[in-house]
Amino acid sequence: MKKYIAEALGAGTLTLIVGLSLAGTFPVSTPVLAALTLGLFVYSLGHVSGIHINPAVTVGVWSIGKIGNRDAMYYIVAQFLGAV
Repeated sequence: MKKYIAEALGAGTLTLIVGLSLAGTFPVSTPVLAALTLGLFVYSLGHVSGIHINPAVTVGVWSIGKIGNRDAMYYIVAQFLGAV
């Protein structure tokens, strides 16, 4: 259960950071903020779930057989729920 919560938290935070960056004027560009957010999550929660954060990454990892069908489905659901 921890890994699905980590995916939802990561996707939600990334969505929030990018959305706020695009809505306002920040001295740091959106790609830099997205990269910093991803980096922080990989270092802090990467050991829990692998932190795919993006359904496209999850589908890619699933297609090469690194995760099972059940985990891939739950990761994608958690990522969509976190981003909403």
